[in-house]
Amino acid sequence: MALKLVLFVTIMVAALALPIAKGTNVVVEVQPSFVPCSLGANVTATPPFPNAQVQLRCGARNVVASATTNASGVFSFSLDSTQLFLSPTVLLNLCNLVVTTPLSTCNSTLPPVGVLESRIQFIRSSVLGLRIVLTFGPVGFRYSSST
Repeated sequence: MALKLVLFVTIMVAALALPIAKGTNVVVEVQPSFVPCSLGANVTATPPFPNAQVQLRCGARNVVASATTNASGVFSFSLDSTQLFLSPTVLLNLCNLVVTTPLSTCNSTLPPVGVLESRIQFIRSSVLGLRIVLTFGPVGFRYSSST
């Protein structure tokens, strides 16, 4: 894990050191991801969490984006890095995905308070025309009794 972080930081520093053509923008994406209707145990045997509100929170719990899962429990985000008010290189340490819809909404036997949370990890970077796309994904959703 430490090696991946070092590699990520090295790539990001190198990418940011390159001159970027005027008009180029950086897009930050959270790849399409599944939200389980569970406390975070065996996700493969877990039903999806449809219509769940998912927030991308960065820094001091600032909400920078939100989305709603579809009927299959899948969501994604795509936003311009200027919306983050942060350098894309700090996303790994400062941002989390938080499902704010109570778990009891998808299964009445689950707790009515608390949230599902996941750290995010860098997946890849790509260049599409004048856009640099940085793609992240959740590490894994786990139940947290605090909000």
